[in-house]
Amino acid sequence: MCRSEDEQSGKAALDAFCDQWKATYTKMVKSLRENPYIFTFYSFPKSIWRSIYSTNLIESFNKQSKKYTKRKEQFPHEEALEKFLVSQFDGYNQHFATRCHIGFDQARAEIQELFTSKN
Repeated sequence: MCRSEDEQSGKAALDAFCDQWKATYTKMVKSLRENPYIFTFYSFPKSIWRSIYSTNLIESFNKQSKKYTKRKEQFPHEEALEKFLVSQFDGYNQHFATRCHIGFDQARAEIQELFTSKN
């Protein structure tokens, strides 16, 4: 896994990756090269990069939701499933409401400046 220190070296690493795999994974390489947002996280403070480009929180929630819906096995109607999922979202949000994700506490002032200077 390559961890580039800046956008320029990230682009160089992406180019090397794409060159290596373009023959085998043509569509994936095309998708990566055409994605205008792939390096967006470089414009944020370095302490939150990992939180931005990682999908661990989403994957964790999806796994938890899947586990609980399988336990229930069936829902009498779509509205019942919807209510169940909303309660899961609410519980998850309450659980993490007071927590600060990795790096965000250290970068709080810098992030506030980023968003207030653009308004």
